Amino acid sequence: MSVTYPRGIGLLGGTFDPIHNGHLALTREALRTLRLQRIELLVASAPWQKNVLTPVDLRVRMAEDALAHEAHMRINLTEVLRDGATYTIDTLKVLRDELGPSEPLVLIIGCDQWANFHTWKHWRDFTDYCSVAVCRRGGENAEAVAEVLRWAEHKAVAPELIRNYACGKITRFSMVPHLANSSAIRATFARFPRTEALKRLQHWLPAPVAVTIAQKKIY
Repeated sequence: MSVTYPRGIGLLGGTFDPIHNGHLALTREALRTLRLQRIELLVASAPWQKNVLTPVDLRVRMAEDALAHEAHMRINLTEVLRDGATYTIDTLKVLRDELGPSEPLVLIIGCDQWANFHTWKHWRDFTDYCSVAVCRRGGENAEAVAEVLRWAEHKAVAPELIRNYACGKITRFSMVPHLANSSAIRATFARFPRTEALKRLQHWLPAPVAVTIAQKKIY
């Protein structure tokens, strides 16, 4: 039986092209370690750092299917409903306005994103609106640049305490690595007929997502 915590919202952004079991494993670990009430998967519409291959309505549909039975996870469409390129800082401002000043909001990112954090628009302002939790998956050793580390130094807090703050803190947590990744999934569909690809990817894709891919002929 899972434990339900009274407050704290995690935010995990991505293109989810497609969503896979690695995303779900990260989300479950973040819920457990950070002791959050729920995590919202922020589906990117037109992210400035990525070329998205699959239409956003199909990516949202797959994400909805994956979370259908996850009580503490939901889809966030803030960026889908916005026109043009999407920047995380703009989304954080919108969400903070919606949540009010006291609700804990935690942006969850991986080590690879942390290493590139200095390239994100107005990154120094992030902690005015949220806290940041950096997940290390297995043997990952990517690290942020010195400027970001100096900025983060006095914001550090233990993972289980981050939900006590509305914003302004940085924490780190770890998880067992999951082999699934969206690029490899798309490459498998590009290489094999759809039925064969789905068979090869059965341990990477949630079953409802595989059904949708087959029915909608995605990839």
